[in-house]
Amino acid sequence: QFADGYFAMVITGPWNLGEFRRRLPADRQGDWAVAPLPAVTEADYPGVSLAGGSSLVVFGASPHKDAAFRLVEFLTDARQQVRFYTLTGDLPARTAAWDDPALAGDPKLQAFRTQLEHVRPMPQVPEWERIATAIAEAAERVILGRQSVDRSLDELQAEVDRMLEKRRFLLDRTTREGKR
Repeated sequence: QFADGYFAMVITGPWNLGEFRRRLPADRQGDWAVAPLPAVTEADYPGVSLAGGSSLVVFGASPHKDAAFRLVEFLTDARQQVRFYTLTGDLPARTAAWDDPALAGDPKLQAFRTQLEHVRPMPQVPEWERIATAIAEAAERVILGRQSVDRSLDELQAEVDRMLEKRRFLLDRTTREGKR
């Protein structure tokens, strides 16, 4: 729908760069650009993004801790992250890798480099994926004109409160019991 001009903009991530380059016709390639997320005020620009991706871990009980740690070091080395980018298009998490000409020379990547300085970890609650889905669905209803912003936010707040009700109860109970 973005390619058809139905949406003037779309909030997405670096995983869509390759899709835009592959799917948009050649005569439309110059018609799109990338920018960091907006913020509520100009002083707060760019806005905050949630860190995504995957984690590399070495289990404490692993019989091959040294080898696993060396693999993690290898995979997180800036040179290897640049190489991985050239092979897959996945952007590096290491800021040092962004100075490589393979990345620094592409203006469409610079918004993601800027955004990388303004990320926060995802909320560490098991309900997060359900909450993120609810947020996306609420935004879609507003964007498509099916619901007002205020009604959508009110319903979203109620839905998220229901999702977190049990967790809040357990945390409150644990806190009260800890004070005894």
